[in-house]
Amino acid sequence: MTNRRQAALKSWKTRRVRDAFAKARAAEAASKEALRIYCQKHGWRVAFVEGATGAPRTGIVDAVMFRISPKNADLLDVRLVQLKGGKAGVSGLEIARLKNAAKDATVNWIVAAFDGESLHLLPDAENREE
Repeated sequence: MTNRRQAALKSWKTRRVRDAFAKARAAEAASKEALRIYCQKHGWRVAFVEGATGAPRTGIVDAVMFRISPKNADLLDVRLVQLKGGKAGVSGLEIARLKNAAKDATVNWIVAAFDGESLHLLPDAENREE
């Protein structure tokens, strides 16, 4: 009887954990789609910062919104985005981390030229010291 009881308890715990992961994944997908739709309607492009498998990576920045500045076609308007979904709230610490990420972001330039056979980067990004 105790083996069956232990098995039932283990099964209940497993289902409960899986339900939490499923809810988190659904909330993440919904928040990404909502941001994608917002960007499309308001003239922004969005790039999600994910790992190679498509899973969210650690760090405060989940997405980058960008557009050509409406006032100057030579300027880029960029926003770093922390995505929240479901019942997740925003903490003061997260806002501070996001502000620091925006303040400390590095911007540089590069020209990519394709001659029909190979891509040339100017300046050479692989050999340039950061």
